[in-house]
Amino acid sequence: MQSEIEDVYRVFARYPRPARVEGCRHCVTENDHQDLLGAPLRELDAERLRRFAHKALNTWGDVDDLRHFLPRLLELALRGDGDLHGLFAKLRQAGWTEWPEDEREALRACLAVWWEHGLSGEDRADAPLGTLAEAGDDLGPYLDSWWGRDTPQALWALADLVSEVAHTAPRARDDRVVAWLATTRGWLESGFFEMAESGRTELAEALSEARQLLDLVTLDEPASSEPTGTVGPGTTGPGAEAPEPGGRRTGEQGAGHQGARGPDADGPEATGPPEPR
Repeated sequence: MQSEIEDVYRVFARYPRPARVEGCRHCVTENDHQDLLGAPLRELDAERLRRFAHKALNTWGDVDDLRHFLPRLLELALRGDGDLHGLFAKLRQAGWTEWPEDEREALRACLAVWWEHGLSGEDRADAPLGTLAEAGDDLGPYLDSWWGRDTPQALWALADLVSEVAHTAPRARDDRVVAWLATTRGWLESGFFEMAESGRTELAEALSEARQLLDLVTLDEPASSEPTGTVGPGTTGPGAEAPEPGGRRTGEQGAGHQGARGPDADGPEATGPPEPR
């Protein structure tokens, strides 16, 4: 994402380096000031920026100070050398979604590349949606780009999200995310079979469990939340089977499943992303 990071540096160069970043005299020491301003922006390391990133907008510096240091903070955090979750929270606190258009676009370009990277790998990683939500941006485009991906990392993230929402008190759940999850039944089922047949038993088991949890999460979700594309027939009782892409039924298990449990077939099977809400 180097080109996107460079664009952030270019756009935010309009915020010059401050001669001094004002802060609470009881919270910020002279050593803190020297660390923060003791090197050019691109040469500041995570340790030099750590205290500022934590205290910014509260006891040290204002929004324009944050904007000056933001390119380096974002560069380090996106590369894993900083607190990305905390930085996104600071952006939300600073009201970045109301900043000038070129600033918003530059930041969203970085987030989009980071999001894509987080869904394209082979191994399990921390679910990125919770971190992204801290930024306070519209999650719709990110959810749309996630829908239907069959990479192991994307499927792990989906299983983890279902589990996270299922273990969150109903009043604390994001209704938009719940509505989106209601469209993922068929995706979970097809992902289960693909991972089971490829020998990824642990992931297949996680998807099977997520499919069962999904019915609890979306119990009261209206049918209109389903995508308007092709939808398989609903099931109404034990033993009913919804067709799975390729002719397989979700109650069947073929060779290569290696003991993984099949997902619950209750409920309509969505075959495409939700319509924009």
